Amino acid sequence: MPATAQPLILDHAVIGVHDKLDTAADVYRKLGFALTPRGYHTLGSINHLAIFRDNYLELLGFPSEGEKKRADLWSYPSGLNGLALRTSDAAALQRELASAGKPVTDWKDFSRPVEVDGVQKPASFRTFQIGAEVVSNGRFFFCQHNTPELVWRAADQDHPNGALNISDVFIVSRTPQTIIELLDGFPSATPEATDAGITIPAGTAVLHILSEESANSRFGSAIPQSFDGNESKVALGLTVRSLEAAADALASGGFSPRPFEDGLLVDAEAANGVALWFKE
Repeated sequence: MPATAQPLILDHAVIGVHDKLDTAADVYRKLGFALTPRGYHTLGSINHLAIFRDNYLELLGFPSEGEKKRADLWSYPSGLNGLALRTSDAAALQRELASAGKPVTDWKDFSRPVEVDGVQKPASFRTFQIGAEVVSNGRFFFCQHNTPELVWRAADQDHPNGALNISDVFIVSRTPQTIIELLDGFPSATPEATDAGITIPAGTAVLHILSEESANSRFGSAIPQSFDGNESKVALGLTVRSLEAAADALASGGFSPRPFEDGLLVDAEAANGVALWFKE
């Protein structure tokens, strides 16, 4: 039975970098991503974004000095440790999912200033988490954008590597049913079994839930090899305007990606804990 009429859509992927945001941002610029200026959340975290057509990638960290206000985020390993799913009404969705028996947290509001034509404006958000007690090595959460025009700005979407969208998220899971049950009840998000695992559509992206054996068979040593708990988010697929342009940008940044399924693969060790698959 549907839990909500709201669709399941990937909004953004969070790459946690702890207190190494300067280093991570330098790496991702060399990977060919055009990053937004540093953002400062009212919750205490700091970030840079790579904005795409329908979703985005977030490098999320904390100041190296001062109070660490988000102790929960510090407990997650660095790498791909957060998946934000879009909602048009976080309060309503939180109530619907709670009524359906799903484990959700209370929603919270926060913001960060964005400079537009020399004027600072607050980009504001409302979020809540799902499955906080059962998801390992990070989080799934829903994000409502109150000011999407301050996030999806054309000036931020032209990447030297030609990136257009996050198309795939790969999750290695020892208990795939846990994720399936958390995300069950959204329209047009029916899990589908494949030879490699389970896929769940999420807007223009697809969530792939793989066993450790399937993930290692497909990606080999390009993905993180060990983790505690039930699952680990290990790789992102990114559609690009041109593989040739992506290859040139990666070479210019000093990377030597390996050929992978009609695309190019950058190892997790080189990309702050998450493998990146560039494809047309």
